[in-house]
Amino acid sequence: MEDLEEKLIIIKNEMENVRELYVKGFISKDVYQKETRSLFEMASNYGA
Repeated sequence: MEDLEEKLIIIKNEMENVRELYVKGFISKDVYQKETRSLFEMASNYGA
């Protein structure tokens, strides 16, 4: 169970990093949406 929680925390942190890149203008909206969807799908596989 802890392993799943750790993976979800890592995914959450990565989502926050991607959002920060978007807000600061380093990535486009399309890239932001693509990366967020990908991370959300990974989180869904872990039961989020």
